[in-house]
Amino acid sequence: MSSIETIHGQPISRLHARNGGNWVGFIWKKLEAWMHARSSRRHLMELTNAELEDLGLTREAAYREAIRPFWDTQFDTRKSP
Repeated sequence: MSSIETIHGQPISRLHARNGGNWVGFIWKKLEAWMHARSSRRHLMELTNAELEDLGLTREAAYREAIRPFWDTQFDTRKSP
């Protein structure tokens, strides 16, 4: 049995029933945050020294940020990535 019946007789998946129904949404948002971090960090390496200076970053600081693993992010489920 892959679903359960609610009080109103509407089936919901077991995965949706756990954690207030936000499990799939949480995973999806986490994946989006990881993809955004990876993309942003790659983009840092493409910026010129002048563009980095406008952001208040040195080439070394940009490199340190760029080599961080994609999963090393600040993630808050209440906000969009």
